[in-house]
Amino acid sequence: MSQKISQFTQITTLASGDYFPVVQTSGTTNKAVQVGALDQRYFSVSSGVAVAQTANQALSSAATAQASGNAALALADVAGIAATTALSSGNAALASAATKYAISGGVVSGQFAQNVVSLGLYGSGINCSLGNYFTATLSGATQVVITNPPASVAYGFTYEVAHQTGTITWPAAVAWPAATPPTLTTGKTHLFMFVTDNSGTTFRAAALIDYTT
Repeated sequence: MSQKISQFTQITTLASGDYFPVVQTSGTTNKAVQVGALDQRYFSVSSGVAVAQTANQALSSAATAQASGNAALALADVAGIAATTALSSGNAALASAATKYAISGGVVSGQFAQNVVSLGLYGSGINCSLGNYFTATLSGATQVVITNPPASVAYGFTYEVAHQTGTITWPAAVAWPAATPPTLTTGKTHLFMFVTDNSGTTFRAAALIDYTT
């Protein structure tokens, strides 16, 4: 082969191992350049296809990585939603706790209400942790039991009894005026008030008895 590179046409075939003569400007020395050393624009078609396939594989891998990244972002979004839900629940719990803060001093203006804890028929078990106003219907001989008084504070409650029949027996911790329990009439409604300042060791009691309704 003795063509100039500029003389190559589309039908010129280059094969590995072919050489191009190179003549220096002095014209005294001839050199050869192997085809494999030429610019990559003169590589064979098959080599170009391989390069393109490699590039396509790289793009495919990048797309897979991008899909994984998107999946990770989606999971992060779900985690963010869960965290927001947890935060909302935590705030609700804090708000609930705030309603139970102890009050020191101050003036209550307006209505102060409390829940009515209905103990129902034979409701002789008074659980102080449930409230401050208890109602019951007693029929037959009844032993009243008082549990869970709060510690280290003054606490009081009212016990409203629809007294149908039977005798009511009070706990040993209950102290009545003159150490004498009230005499009750059956078929009436009675109110019993109790206060303690020693965690329930002693409940001082008073009674308003024999209401017709």
